[in-house]
Amino acid sequence: MLFHTDVKLFLERLREVGLVDVTTTSWQGTPEQMELLEKAEHYKSVAKAMASVRGEGHSFNKVKDAVSQWDSAVAEIEALEVAIEKARLQAQNVEIWGEFDPKAITHLRGQGIFVRFFEVATKEFREDWSYEYPIEVVATRGSNTYFVIAASPEQEIDLPVIEHPAPMKSADDYLADAASYLEKQVCMQTLKARAALSAEAIMAESRHMREQFEFARASESGEEFAEGSLVVIEGWSEKAHMPAIEKFAQGEEVVYFAEAAKEEHNPPVKLKNRFFARLFEPIGQLYMLPRYNELDVTPFFAPFFMIFFGMCFGDAGYGLLLIVAILVLWKRVPKKFHDFLWLGIFLNIATVIFGLLTGNVFGIELAKMEKLVEFKDYFIANENMFNVAIGLGAVQVLFGQILRIFNRSKRGGSFLYGLSSLGWVILFISLGVAFAELTPAFTVSSTAFYITAGIACFLILFMNSPGKNPFINFGKGLYSFYEQATGVIGDLISYVRLFAIGLAGAIIAQVFNALSVGLSGDIPVVSWIVMAAILLIGHGLNIFISILGAFVHPVRLTFVEFYKNAEFEGGSRAFEPFKKVE
Repeated sequence: MLFHTDVKLFLERLREVGLVDVTTTSWQGTPEQMELLEKAEHYKSVAKAMASVRGEGHSFNKVKDAVSQWDSAVAEIEALEVAIEKARLQAQNVEIWGEFDPKAITHLRGQGIFVRFFEVATKEFREDWSYEYPIEVVATRGSNTYFVIAASPEQEIDLPVIEHPAPMKSADDYLADAASYLEKQVCMQTLKARAALSAEAIMAESRHMREQFEFARASESGEEFAEGSLVVIEGWSEKAHMPAIEKFAQGEEVVYFAEAAKEEHNPPVKLKNRFFARLFEPIGQLYMLPRYNELDVTPFFAPFFMIFFGMCFGDAGYGLLLIVAILVLWKRVPKKFHDFLWLGIFLNIATVIFGLLTGNVFGIELAKMEKLVEFKDYFIANENMFNVAIGLGAVQVLFGQILRIFNRSKRGGSFLYGLSSLGWVILFISLGVAFAELTPAFTVSSTAFYITAGIACFLILFMNSPGKNPFINFGKGLYSFYEQATGVIGDLISYVRLFAIGLAGAIIAQVFNALSVGLSGDIPVVSWIVMAAILLIGHGLNIFISILGAFVHPVRLTFVEFYKNAEFEGGSRAFEPFKKVE
């Protein structure tokens, strides 16, 4: 809490500390402030786009002039590109009419002589039409004949033909237009190169505008008291940084209060994971961050995501190829993006492992190779991959149910709130062990099974809402039986997609291999070139499609099946300290 006259000076010093997330959730900016933010983002996007353009000439004196000229050049280049394509298309359309002088046609029209343009299938064209109309055949292309007739616009041409509009220009004229547009494009590219010299200044201006916006938002988010003379600013800090923040506050002319964050305060969240799990944080954030009193499930879904990606991609050759590509590009990629490269390496390691387990390398089935036939039984057959997919799904669903125990306990503040979920875990494990008949002492008809199932059912029916009426608990427990029975079966079926996506990618790879052999012919050198082209294009497309499927479907299984069984809710905002924009 501080005087309103000290707010801006205090926030400037707080920004230098850079450890406090200032609460601004209730702030609504003015149109001018939102325009400033939009302008900052535009400058940032322009500066990033300029990174791919080599600067030439001399820079503009003002940053705004460089941005304005860049925007104008980009818009003009796009418009010219459209104009070039249009001119070339028009040239192609009128090229069939040969060389002619549009001015001469206009002059004839002024004399009352109109040249009309027609098209007809060659097999339907008749020479005796020339007895009825003044016809001149211009060209025969493919199965069509193109001709002109000298006739007034009002005259009806009683022939089975198609009439075309009279061309305004010749093909050469349109091509000349396209050439002039290209010259203008070159001029615009030169203007872009000149503007690109200001890329660093534009990015700096973007950061400055963003800082202005953030400072305005922070300074106007405080709650006013005592007729506006006092302002209360709320903020959040990591626990480890509290000593430094308290030391800072003690040196300021403010009154401060500090307390531990609680769920009802809806504090921001900062994830803290070790190296491997941290790589998967961007994937989890595609959904939302966990609530303050929730488990961060990133470390728990990360291994499953890696396995599922490997199953869907499933070709050892593809995986090795992408790992090599990542290593080759490593030094060219900025260090801040290296976590994404590590993620790519781990995902493709899983791909190599599953590719070797199933015997798929660039669409080649290792189990069918003459030298590896004796190892055929060591590869996982396609029909068994179906069972593997369902099995992995069962493991993840059960693991999600286990996490639900801790999630409910953490939210409720007591382990009692997780007992009903514990009951479900016990019941699922008991059913699995009993039906699998892993031990004679624990089967569906054994006393041990009935005792275990009875304990599980008691927890499910009477411990789902601790402290509430037993009849209410019993009713909720009965409903949960219906919910789990239908939900878990549906969840397990969803994991079949892992098998289907992997199988589809393998089949497509095999098809392109077969096409490359079947369509290449037997002409020396040429056949090898054709084969290489088919393989490169085919496998390139398959890699792209397979990567897309191998990412999207595990994401879906994570956000729907796993999050549902773990009872993950999410909804917190990210912890963003108030500091200078980097």
